Amino acid sequence: MTPQPLSPPGSLATGELDLRAIVGVLLRRRWIGVGALVVSLIGGVIVTVRAPRIYQATARVLIEKHAPQVLSADVREVYDLGTQGYWAAQEYYATQYRIIQSGSVAQKVVELLGISGPALASALRALPEESLEARVAVDPLSEIPPPLQDKLRLVGLDGLRDRKAMIEALENLNAGAFVLGRISVEPVRDTQLADITVTDTDPKRAALLANTVTDAYMEVNLDQKIEFTRSAVDWRSDQVTELKARLRDSELAFYQFRKDNNVISVSLEDRQSMVSQTLSDLNRSLSEVRAHRLAVESRRAQLQRAHAAGMAPDMLAEALENPLIQQLKAAYSTLGQEEAELSLRYTESHPKLIAVRRKMDLVSKNLQAEIDKMLGSVDEQYATLRDNERRLREAVEEVTTEALELNRKEIDYNRLKREVDNNRELYDLVLKRQKEADLTQMLKVNNVRRLEAAVAPSAPISPRVRVNMLLALAVGLLLGIGLAFIVDLLDNTVKIQEQVETVLGLPFLGIVPTIRATKGQGGLALGDRDRFILLHPHSSVAECCRTIRTNLMFMSPDDPLAALLVTSSGPQEGKSTTVVNLAITMAQSGKRTLLIDTDMRRPRLHHTFGVANEVGVSNVILGEAPLERALQSSSVANLDLLTCGPIPPNPAELLHTESFQAVLAQLRQRYDRLLFDSPPVGVLSDALVLGTMVDGVVLVVHAGKTSLPAAAQARRRVEDVGGRIVGAVLNNVDLDDRRTGQYYQYYYYHQSSYGEEATSRL
Repeated sequence: MTPQPLSPPGSLATGELDLRAIVGVLLRRRWIGVGALVVSLIGGVIVTVRAPRIYQATARVLIEKHAPQVLSADVREVYDLGTQGYWAAQEYYATQYRIIQSGSVAQKVVELLGISGPALASALRALPEESLEARVAVDPLSEIPPPLQDKLRLVGLDGLRDRKAMIEALENLNAGAFVLGRISVEPVRDTQLADITVTDTDPKRAALLANTVTDAYMEVNLDQKIEFTRSAVDWRSDQVTELKARLRDSELAFYQFRKDNNVISVSLEDRQSMVSQTLSDLNRSLSEVRAHRLAVESRRAQLQRAHAAGMAPDMLAEALENPLIQQLKAAYSTLGQEEAELSLRYTESHPKLIAVRRKMDLVSKNLQAEIDKMLGSVDEQYATLRDNERRLREAVEEVTTEALELNRKEIDYNRLKREVDNNRELYDLVLKRQKEADLTQMLKVNNVRRLEAAVAPSAPISPRVRVNMLLALAVGLLLGIGLAFIVDLLDNTVKIQEQVETVLGLPFLGIVPTIRATKGQGGLALGDRDRFILLHPHSSVAECCRTIRTNLMFMSPDDPLAALLVTSSGPQEGKSTTVVNLAITMAQSGKRTLLIDTDMRRPRLHHTFGVANEVGVSNVILGEAPLERALQSSSVANLDLLTCGPIPPNPAELLHTESFQAVLAQLRQRYDRLLFDSPPVGVLSDALVLGTMVDGVVLVVHAGKTSLPAAAQARRRVEDVGGRIVGAVLNNVDLDDRRTGQYYQYYYYHQSSYGEEATSRL
């Protein structure tokens, strides 16, 4: 078996594409592409010739961010024509371009030109009807005043030749839409300039409309400023009166509040500061008194605990710190020493001793009195401090209450004061803006001005002949290419090996290239075509036939295919040429081969080999002649012929007889290979009858002609009667075809260098 070749590169049948496949499709379907291209070019010429001439006029305007500053910088305009910031500027300019193409500008153009439809209809209706009708057939505008004629030309109604139709058209005319449909705006990159362009079939009308649109846009822009300023002035005038009354009412309410709460001479803030300072001083004094009272209370409690414990009062810390008590104690101690000395010298009744003891009693009384006084002063100091603390606490509470009351009043105070301040500020602001608006209302400055006026163009911009023709050429090329591929994809004929193997499900035996005349020759005769490999043994056709022979011989080496039927699905598919060339190659391999013409409808093998057809298969079957008489030798060694003989009226019945089966058995014994040429299996039943008697059927498929459904039907018909299809041969493969031929050229041309050696071995 030969190696199974892949599908040709870029085969459209397998869904793959490459450059060679595309070029191949275009070359095969080139006349479809040429036709589409010619039709497209003719259409482009017709469209270009019949298209109306379109003219374009452009006026250039300067759109500044700010209008000229006539007043001082402190006076701001009500309607700011300009803007700040990059992105804000982009939005501003985009808005201006939309305004230019808005209905308000278009309506302003209509007003400036006086081309309102109803107004023109009224003016036309007011003309004398008699004089107009008298010359309407010659020129509908001849009796119309020139200014009205110009306006009618502007709206494109100068071509109407019926007065009533003209009036009706004017009444239904939307002049604003007529103008708006012709306007386009194009900003000049990186500038504040913009081009206002108008397209029209009349160059003068295009220039007039472009300049009028510019004027209309400037007026609309200025009217917006004046309208906004006027509205602002009226609104601010009412606001000033209202704000003045509100300011007066708020000031009176604030004054009354200050009067009722005694904050006329001293402000509420000052009073709050005074109360806050007083409260702070009282809290500080209260803290000091409370600390002193706690210290005295602690000392008093200590004295009370000492006295309760029986401690001598003069031993207390306060007594030790009292100089008078210490003096009295020292005097008492001195007198005690003196009494002790006198007691040793004198008796109890001695005057000196009595005098000393009296002094001691007096000093003791004075000491006790001082101690009692000292203890009493602590209690008195404690009572005084408690009273002072109570009074200070009451004073703090009173001042705190006053501070809270002031805080409560502060809410109303601040609210009233805030109302006064806000009303005064708002009144001053509105009053100032009203004065500025009064000034700007009298100004008519604009940030838009015309830089270049539009002029009537000398040449139209449309139709563009070069562009139209290039476009027609491109459309024609695309349409031609598309049609070529569509037609190619709709082609369901068998072209490549994969279709035989995958779609038909048949073994692929090989190809037979297209047989063409060599240089210096005309067309090939039928016999020369059938015996081509004899005339050209080293050609690609001969090599391909040897490949098919080899595939058949090695398909069943243990059980050789001795009898083979070669047929096709339809006529003119090359089955006879294939069977002749296959028989020649088998004979050249040394096998005794018999070529039998069982095509009893249109026999041709006797023409191919130039032999007589008086005695053949039909005579042998009917017993009219012996087999030896019907067999004929050919010019090829090991190859004999059994021609058809006289054509019978019922070929299928004749082949179905036992006599034919007996003849077939004799032929099997005498020859190694039997090759039968038969009618197409898709047309007649002869091949079906033969298919059940031979070892195998070879189906010949004409490349690019045999459809897949026809080939599939032929296979089913053979298999339905029990025939065995051993494979298919793809006939008439054009090796010059860029899509399929290149692969087969590569495969078979490289194999041809081994052809002679392979032939000698077989």
